[in-house]
Amino acid sequence: MDENSVLNFLRDHPDFLEDYIVSPEVSPDTFERWSIRRAIKFKKPKRPFTGTPVPGGWTDPDLSMKRRVILETSDNRTRILYEITQCCGQIMGTNAVELIVQNDEGAFSCRKTEEGELKLKRVKNTKNASYIQTIVNAANQTIGEIHFYIPLEASEKLIVNVVCTWAAAANYFSEIYNHKSQAGPDSLDVHENIAKQRKLSNFLLDVARSIFHDIVSMDAVIVKVMNFAQKLVDADRASLFLVDSRNRQIYARIFDVGTGDEEHVRVNSDGQKEIRFDMSKGIAGHVASTGEGLNIENAYDDERFNADVDSKTGYTTKTILCMPILIRGIVIGVVQMVNKHNGAFTRQDEDAFEVFAVYCGLALHHAKLYDKIRRSEQKYRVALEVLAYHSVCNSDEVNKLKKIELNNRIIELETIDFNGMRLSELEKPLYAVYMFKTLFSETLHFENDDLIRFVLTVRKNYRRVAYHNWAHGWSVAHAMFATLVNSPEAFTKLESLALYVSCLCHDLDHRGKNNAYMKSMETPLAAIYSTSVMERHHFNQTITILQQDGHNILKNLDPEEYKETLSLIKHCILATDLALFFSNKAKLNVILDRGEFDFSNREHRLLTQAVMMTGCDLVASAKPWSIQTETVKVIFEEFYDQGDAERLSGKEPIAMMDRNQAHMLPQMQVGFMRGICMPCYDLIARIFPKADKMRERCEYNAKKWEELAAEQKAKQEANGNKNEDNDS
Repeated sequence: MDENSVLNFLRDHPDFLEDYIVSPEVSPDTFERWSIRRAIKFKKPKRPFTGTPVPGGWTDPDLSMKRRVILETSDNRTRILYEITQCCGQIMGTNAVELIVQNDEGAFSCRKTEEGELKLKRVKNTKNASYIQTIVNAANQTIGEIHFYIPLEASEKLIVNVVCTWAAAANYFSEIYNHKSQAGPDSLDVHENIAKQRKLSNFLLDVARSIFHDIVSMDAVIVKVMNFAQKLVDADRASLFLVDSRNRQIYARIFDVGTGDEEHVRVNSDGQKEIRFDMSKGIAGHVASTGEGLNIENAYDDERFNADVDSKTGYTTKTILCMPILIRGIVIGVVQMVNKHNGAFTRQDEDAFEVFAVYCGLALHHAKLYDKIRRSEQKYRVALEVLAYHSVCNSDEVNKLKKIELNNRIIELETIDFNGMRLSELEKPLYAVYMFKTLFSETLHFENDDLIRFVLTVRKNYRRVAYHNWAHGWSVAHAMFATLVNSPEAFTKLESLALYVSCLCHDLDHRGKNNAYMKSMETPLAAIYSTSVMERHHFNQTITILQQDGHNILKNLDPEEYKETLSLIKHCILATDLALFFSNKAKLNVILDRGEFDFSNREHRLLTQAVMMTGCDLVASAKPWSIQTETVKVIFEEFYDQGDAERLSGKEPIAMMDRNQAHMLPQMQVGFMRGICMPCYDLIARIFPKADKMRERCEYNAKKWEELAAEQKAKQEANGNKNEDNDS
């Protein structure tokens, strides 16, 4: 039995496949490996976590079970890392997540067996993950990696990073405490130390979980830090000041105005009230300036203390613990805690806060990044609104086009020889609307105003480059119109619709540079799309226009038809990437040579559509000679512009793009016509005999270029002989 027979049997008997997979024949390790491989292969965008609780998991409102696990396994680093991994996965709403730990022997995947034990398995390739979160402890040691096999948004990565940072901090503190406890001679002290360590670990985990839920703004994080700082050292009050290093000041936006600091209150540029102090003054200023914490047992004995606040509010400040928050050795904030409820602040309070402060810094840093991302997102939305306004047609343009009436039939448009270059800027969109109506008015229901707006906006979104502009888009659409109107039974209504719309939009927002340039110059578009860079951008621009109000010419299709049409449009626009033409041509030639071509076969139809898109895109080569030569001039002007840009960046352009090789144009055209254009039209003529005229015209033009190339070669040889005679 061959492979295809087995596959067909499994497709026809899914119950048999399911029974086998869940049977003891397939081990849990094998099943989990298959699941991860499937997740890698079929990556899909996921929706953000919706808050649906997983019973017994990290998203269950009752975390008592998880607390018990942490307490019982606090000395087992691998188990703690595994729980961190599961926590992050459940928060992100996915099980496509894996813990990788490293040791001297290599990388190992950590998985749980059916008995609940953790098992390490060596892995060779750890680069398949969509995102890798490194787990680093407070000593800056990498202790593990979490591999996500689904893409994460920037904000989700921040969340995962914060959770891992806090959890790793708790684990590090736990390990240190356990080590110290083992060194102590008194078992009671050991017990007390362990209890304190566990209490602090639980505290830090609660902090991490709380801040994760509220990391929506800097102010929200500040409130959390202040509240937790107060609880950590059992203080009566806590304040957090951020450092403005440029102005040498510290400031706070979250404060109690009733403390008597009204004279320091200012309104910042964002309209928020804030308190500001010079860094050279006060206890908080001293800590911000020096980066050294202060533990003051009697505030009134310290000359840096400002007693005016107490006198105005009636509050009595006794003890103060003021500690810096640092990022990479730089003070970014100061937390000042006042009046410990039971006595003075201790060395243990300082040590605990030092650990807490490290991760406060990370939380504040991530909150700041989150604020920047949120502001950038808002700016992006505003920019999109502005661009949308300026990139769509206006009502005057629509009304102007609506007033013009055309004949019911324009016969000259139905031939490939029609010269679109002679049309005015008003006539091109007018004729584009006419061609759409001619093809689809009897089979599709669409709004006339929507159609006019769509065509005008498409025109507006073609850039003013030498060749890949609106005139080219119109010419390609006209070639498809001439083909469809002369072969009305060749394609379904949705296929014809997709072909015409794709031709009209196939080079939207073209920058006059090809895919190779985009990649070599590492442009933003090349970073977004790995293959068919410009073609994918053209398709996305098409979708953007369809989504504008009053532009969706497909809105009256039913959902299935709409989905199919968009899929066909994507297929057709991507087919204009010449790199794909050669494989499409080879496949279709094999089918035709074997006599197996069948128009009812979907694959054959898709291949035909792809080759048709290429043929229409290259239609200038099948136009009358006068149009062909005029078009080639603008094509090569665009090529030379790209070559100039490449040379400016230190790259040597290929001959076709090199302005210094302009004398080789006829020879290069011969290669292009014979290598790409003629094979394309030969193939189209085999499927559509009526299209043989395109092949004949292309053959004629190819011969003309060959004549010019021969003349050019003869001139070069003659000039070479003259130079030799002069030398002699």
